Amino acid sequence: MDKQQMIDLILEEYGLAKNALRAQLDAILLRLFAHKGELTAEVLLEWNEKDLMLLYKTASGVKLTREHVPNIIDEYAKMAPGQLSSTVSFGQIQHEEEIDLVPRIHRQYGKYELPPTIQRLYELEEELGSEMDLEIGLRMQKYDMRYPCTPPDFIPFASPGVDGIHYCFVTDFGTITDLENAYIAVVSPMDFGSETWLIASNIKDFLRILCTDKSILYNSIAAFDVSKAGQTGGEELTPALQRLKEIFNLAIIPDLAEYIESLRKQREQLIRIQTLDSIGIVPLAGRTNQTAAQPLSINWNDEQEMRAMLKAASPETKLAFIRDAQHENRIYDDKGMLRRCKSILSELELYHELQNLLECAD
Repeated sequence: MDKQQMIDLILEEYGLAKNALRAQLDAILLRLFAHKGELTAEVLLEWNEKDLMLLYKTASGVKLTREHVPNIIDEYAKMAPGQLSSTVSFGQIQHEEEIDLVPRIHRQYGKYELPPTIQRLYELEEELGSEMDLEIGLRMQKYDMRYPCTPPDFIPFASPGVDGIHYCFVTDFGTITDLENAYIAVVSPMDFGSETWLIASNIKDFLRILCTDKSILYNSIAAFDVSKAGQTGGEELTPALQRLKEIFNLAIIPDLAEYIESLRKQREQLIRIQTLDSIGIVPLAGRTNQTAAQPLSINWNDEQEMRAMLKAASPETKLAFIRDAQHENRIYDDKGMLRRCKSILSELELYHELQNLLECAD
C-alpha cells in the first residue's frame, strides 16, 4: 500500500469519529505523535514513514473492528443455543517487524506550549553542564517523569536526581491558561503519606527558592514548621546559582516561613474542595461562583455508597475523588477503581489527564 492509500484510510476513520471520540483521538495523537490541530492529508504527507505506518495500522484495526465486530454480535444473536460454539478462533496474523514506540519529547505538556522560562533553563543547562545539577539542584526533564503518586494534572519539568523527587506545574485539570503562572508542586514518592505539596506560586518564585534555600524542596512541606523557620542568612551563592539569579533577575526570598504561610493562605482561598494530598480542587472553567465544599468523606469499602455519591456529584467532587483515591494508593491496586477514575476523566473530556493516569497502570 502506497503512502496516499494509507493517508486515505487514516482520514476515513478519523472523519467517522464522533465529537467526543474525536477529542480523545486528538489527545492521543498529541501524546503519541506530538501532533496538534486538525489531521489533514497535507499534514500527514509531512509525517515520517515510521509514524505514518504506526497510525495506519491503528486506523486499520479500528476499521476492522467497526466493520466486523458488530456483525459477529448480530450473527451470534440469531443462533439457537445449541448452535453456539464453545470456542471462538481467529485467523493467525502474519508476523511483521515490530515498531518501537519512542516516547515523545515534552509529551507531558499536552495542550500547553513550552513555557519560555523552561526553554531558558534548557539553555542554562547547556551553558553550565554538570553544575546545573551539582550547584543548582536541577535536572531538566524533557521526557515525562511520572510515578503512581504523580497527579494526572501535574506536568513534571525537572528533578533534583534523588529519591524520584520531581517538580511539576499544577494545571488544576486544565484550568490554568499560562504555565508561567501555574503553581509549582513537589512530588516525592518516598515521603509516604505526604508525597505531594505546593512549594511556589509560579515558576519564577520556584527559582527564587532555589537561590534562597533549596533544602525545603527535599522534605514534605507538611512538616515545615513556619513558627520555627527563621529568615535567610544571606549566604553567598555559588557561581551557578549566581548565574541563575542574574539571568532571571531573581530576588532572594527574605523570609521563607512567611512565604510558605502566604502560599498556603492564597491556595486555601482558591480551592473549592480540600483533598488528602493537600493540593485541593479549584472550580472548573465556567464554575467560578461557588462556595467552598467540605473535604470528601468516603467509605472506600462501600461500593454502593461510592456509586451513589459519584452519580450526584459535581465535576469538582469527582476530581477530588480521584485525588483522594490516588493519595490512598487505591487506583492502581484496584482495577474497578481505575475504571471508575478513567470514566470520570472521560466524562469530563480530560483526555490528556486520562492518558497521564494510565501511564502507571499495568
